[in-house]
Amino acid sequence: MTAQQLFLSLRFILNDMERSRFSDYQLTESVNSVLSIINNALAKSNSELITEETDLTLVNGSIDLPADFQSMVNVFAGTKLLSYQSKSSDSSSNTYRIRGNKIYSTNETLTIHYKKTFLPLDADDLTVLLPIPDYFSELLKKYTVIIMQGGISKTETPIVQQISDDVYKLTAGREYSAIDFTPTFKV
Repeated sequence: MTAQQLFLSLRFILNDMERSRFSDYQLTESVNSVLSIINNALAKSNSELITEETDLTLVNGSIDLPADFQSMVNVFAGTKLLSYQSKSSDSSSNTYRIRGNKIYSTNETLTIHYKKTFLPLDADDLTVLLPIPDYFSELLKKYTVIIMQGGISKTETPIVQQISDDVYKLTAGREYSAIDFTPTFKV
């Protein structure tokens, strides 16, 4: 789903097809608030939905982390899993270090698995795809409408908790949904 499709649906729900009550900027800010809460809920639940993998080629022992980097899951040099370098140890080919927005290592190339953050939507470019799967669309619409209608502030704890609960219900066990269970009895 694109941001434009979402906005059209939101305007229909909000009875604002003429764009007289809410600007694209207001919609963008509300959607970005809900997306941020969804992203945090997914990160706390260790969801695979926000886990990314990328290869990095270091220049002089460092390189910038991806723009959507939130936290590290694993770092590999080839097939070797690297550990985080503590402040007291010297760097080796078995370690990596993160300072600011850069990753440092003595290895030339790294494969990183990391949790990504959703980059904010831009009101000037609504043709971009939303950073979440389409099955989140109803949840996204529901809470954006609540915020837009002033029913609750986007910083209040109850809405954050409710969105987090709904995200967990929507994603819990999805990575195990393809497992076939063998019955323990015969008919």
